[in-house]
Amino acid sequence: MTSAENDAFANIMRLLAGLTDPLLSSLASLPAGAHVVQLGCGTGELSLALARRRPDLRISAIDIDSAALDEGRAHAVQDDLTVDFREMSMAALDFADDSVDAILSRMGLFLPGTAPFDVSARETARVLRADGILSIAFWANLADSPYTAIGISVLRKILPEGALSDMESSFAEAARPALLGSPLADAGFRDIVASGFDWETEYPSFESWWAFDAEFGPLKALFDSLDENQTIAARKLMADSMSACLTESGSYRLPARARMITARR
Repeated sequence: MTSAENDAFANIMRLLAGLTDPLLSSLASLPAGAHVVQLGCGTGELSLALARRRPDLRISAIDIDSAALDEGRAHAVQDDLTVDFREMSMAALDFADDSVDAILSRMGLFLPGTAPFDVSARETARVLRADGILSIAFWANLADSPYTAIGISVLRKILPEGALSDMESSFAEAARPALLGSPLADAGFRDIVASGFDWETEYPSFESWWAFDAEFGPLKALFDSLDENQTIAARKLMADSMSACLTESGSYRLPARARMITARR
């Protein structure tokens, strides 16, 4: 990866690292040799964390992004970890029926542009064994992730009214499973438990946060559209909005909240 890509990866992991323990804790009862699959794995840091803790498990990590998978494979080799990275759609899992013991997802199931949740839920249920474990986390709304909570609040004050409508509706659609309703139950899951999980994520400086929020991901194009004066105004607004999170060392501790769901097949 380039230096910029490395920085972006580090910033993503800062935000998501707080979810590692709550997601993996539900797998503590799995026996040696159990098969765990992470959906929408990206570079697979969650799977790699599991491999460090439980090298006795068989771990597969799937995504449709071949470049991210290659990066994950490189990390696995570097750390001498065994994870099977595979290019695969969540809408058509290439695993046999009743062949997987647990399914994990850290945001991957609900990102805009991924397979419809009901389709992924049915595929997940198909490949899980009876009594198999589902453990997933996702942003339930725009305010829960500091990436969108801070970035969109700044952009709303600078861009013309309606400029964010497509972005907001995209995230809103992705968060619809937060309502749960019937997709998991209809797919055959039981013992469905939903809860909120709060944590703080720390960024070492304002510049590290700006690089993440304004120069990466779906908000990048919107920040790139600002002229010089608007960018100056955006930086000031962002710094002001984060001032309450500034620590004595100059880092920022930002609150985050995710929706957690566990279920059994």
